[in-house]
Amino acid sequence: MALKKIRQSHICPETPEALIGDLKNKQVEGLLSHQADILREYHKQEVVNASDVALELPTGSGKTVVGLAIGEWRRRCFKERVVYLCPTRQLVHQVVEQSLNKYGIKANAFVNKQTDYSPTFKAEYTNAETLAVTTYSGLFNTNPFFDNPDIIIFDDAHSAENYIAKYWSLLIERNNKEHRILFTALVLALRGIITDTHYSRLTSNLPNIHWVEKIPTPSFYDRLTEITRIFDEHIDDKTGLQYSWSTLRDHLFSCHIYISYNSILIRPILPPTRCHLPFSNAKQRIYMSATLGEGGELERISGVEKIVRLPVPVGWNKQSIGRRFFFFPERCFSGQDALEITIDMIKETSRSLVLVPDDHTATEIENLISEETDYEIFNANQLEQSKQPFVAEPKAVAIVANRYDGIDLVGDECRLLIIKGLQRATNLQEKFLVTRMPAGILFNERVLTRIVQAVGRCTRSPNDYAAVILLGEQLNNFLLDKDKRKFLHPEIQAELEYGIEQSKDVKKSDLQENLQIFLEHKEDWNEAEEEIIVLRQSSEQSKLPGIEKLNQSVSHEVRYQYALWNSNFEKAVEECRCVLTSLSGDDVKGYRAFWYYLAGSAAWMAVQSGITSMESVSRDFFKRAASTTEGVSWLHGLSRLSTEVPEENQTDKIRFAAVIEGLESQLSKLGTINDNKFDTEEKTIIDNLSKVKEDESKVFENGHERLGRLLGYQADNSEDNAAPDPWWIASDDFCIVFEDHSVNSQKTPLGANKVRQAASHLNWIKANVPLLRSDAMVITVIVTPCESIENGAKPHTSDVCYWNQKRFQAWAQNAVSVVRDLRRSYPGEANLEWKERAMQAYKDASLDPASLAKSLRKQKLANLPTLGN
Repeated sequence: MALKKIRQSHICPETPEALIGDLKNKQVEGLLSHQADILREYHKQEVVNASDVALELPTGSGKTVVGLAIGEWRRRCFKERVVYLCPTRQLVHQVVEQSLNKYGIKANAFVNKQTDYSPTFKAEYTNAETLAVTTYSGLFNTNPFFDNPDIIIFDDAHSAENYIAKYWSLLIERNNKEHRILFTALVLALRGIITDTHYSRLTSNLPNIHWVEKIPTPSFYDRLTEITRIFDEHIDDKTGLQYSWSTLRDHLFSCHIYISYNSILIRPILPPTRCHLPFSNAKQRIYMSATLGEGGELERISGVEKIVRLPVPVGWNKQSIGRRFFFFPERCFSGQDALEITIDMIKETSRSLVLVPDDHTATEIENLISEETDYEIFNANQLEQSKQPFVAEPKAVAIVANRYDGIDLVGDECRLLIIKGLQRATNLQEKFLVTRMPAGILFNERVLTRIVQAVGRCTRSPNDYAAVILLGEQLNNFLLDKDKRKFLHPEIQAELEYGIEQSKDVKKSDLQENLQIFLEHKEDWNEAEEEIIVLRQSSEQSKLPGIEKLNQSVSHEVRYQYALWNSNFEKAVEECRCVLTSLSGDDVKGYRAFWYYLAGSAAWMAVQSGITSMESVSRDFFKRAASTTEGVSWLHGLSRLSTEVPEENQTDKIRFAAVIEGLESQLSKLGTINDNKFDTEEKTIIDNLSKVKEDESKVFENGHERLGRLLGYQADNSEDNAAPDPWWIASDDFCIVFEDHSVNSQKTPLGANKVRQAASHLNWIKANVPLLRSDAMVITVIVTPCESIENGAKPHTSDVCYWNQKRFQAWAQNAVSVVRDLRRSYPGEANLEWKERAMQAYKDASLDPASLAKSLRKQKLANLPTLGN
């Protein structure tokens, strides 16, 4: 064997920009001006030596070459090991292909199992001879091959939260056959620390996919030993949870548990990434993002206190990549008609990409496309392996659920993008904070980023273009609202405004014709292009409310997480105080309430560890949390330890909060983009309650039940013999049970049999409704047109309330009117200002449980005059 030359020339280009110029075998002319600008900013000494650096370049503007240039420059000049992280395996291969063939930089792909890694590739990385490209999970696992990188480059860092947090998360899924026994065991373990209502939701055969709850930390803490034992017994290689469990097991006390019908999530608030040595020991971590944000979002995602930011290059504050033509078919057509229009548009193109918020929607769309077209359908897993089968297919649709990253379709690979639904939360923690606290302000940046990501999936170069169809009430409500659009980039604002106008007062054929004009992209489109540019020039991007406060608090949030993870409860409380100092004002009220709760929980754990001086601190923080938000009923339960307000008053608050939560659920279900569903429900309720003849009693009962449900109560009915008519439940300790009585004449006295039947409803409810506790308050009410009772009925009236049928009908009409007024301003998500307004409106109209109970108790059936039998 011939001897090899050992000494190699070691030439270090002066800058990353110069490196690209020296690569003579690259297939591109060179760097674009904005790429060169950001590389010059990076080369400044204070940036090169910083431990954490973030680079902002818009979607499709060429982040890859910037990251590769920096990585290769550092590898050559400092002999550093460089790892480039991508969200998916498909992107790993794409980056490696571009690095080798487009830019002339040698890079190796590391995907699948470590045992499959090439020995040559491993040696080249270890000796810092080439760049290594892998997925996020290639670094964030319990035994990574990449255990000593010098430089870590995070591609698509703005969408990395779930990829990073996954290492510190346990997600137990009901429908995963390997998780079912574990899921059931956890549900049983939680019984007793969750309400009977929530336990019933977890065990029901009628899933509520929108429901999410958090287990209060003191309750979770009390079950730690039992939950730890359950995980130890049930987690094995088949579940795929063994690595996350090994990471969390000794720190379970610092985590939070969120429950829903389909899954249970256990995780810390922020990922404690500094505890993962391959991450924390790196000399520099570089985050490449389409949008860095100004509220500390990147720091929360990465678990880092402070990141040096390089701003977007000059000029990109107005201009972006490619051109999009937005279609809003639901502006003029019903949801079903809009879907039919979408199917017709799919048939006009070779390939389409459909982004949806969840698997359920993905299945519905897949079934529809399969029925109406002969197009081949691809899913996210297939695209992640390789996009080549999709782009090679002449008739294809790719459907991707809960993912707005990691999919790059360039040019003719895909010209039609369909987005159905707005995914405001991608995990249960986000969903709880958005819909329950409500602390949605924390995720406003994240939501905007997801929208920007989504609409940019098919416009990946300056001359690229794609039509975008927007479906779903939430998404339409968001983008049709000019007060929300102003937070988007001016180019997207302009494209949206143009699309909104083009979707106004149109026929189906108009939309089809406009699609053809856009796809041909010739002379007929030029005038439209000019109009969009004019709109862009007059648009400005506004700052999100509360953004500076969130930025001020983030470093303390990160320190809190590490203090809690390491059982330093006093330090955690101290950092909570610093967070709360930054979170003043109504714009961050919901998020402030959450941090009051976290502070109270940290102080409570300090007490459990023997620091008794923290007891009053814990009580005070829980009290403040409960008084700051009305959206989470169990906060009032925690605050009972810390308040002198009578317990009955606290109980009323818990019941009221549950009803308002139910109202929000109903309004979301009925929709706000148009009045069709609400109008239909309102008409059904009022019409049914007008049916007062004896042979129409079942219709009246149906209207009565629907009214309770619309108001936010859990309303139900039964067809069993001797069962009551509708019952309304506010919480597991409050129920109003009704006996609806119809006669043809109000002069007829109410008979003893009917009164005796009503009096028996208390026992029936307690025996047959599992949602209620045994000590629940149950108010029995008879709704009747009768204005007197038979003398023989008198002995059975002591615990029965009376509601005159006509007065009930008038009350019902007013109640529906109150809901209609509140619906006009309902923002479609948890909102403290709206919630407070709703609570006041309910109190004014006596629709809340306390007012309703008080009013009913004043009207006793025993007070009616009696007539002889």
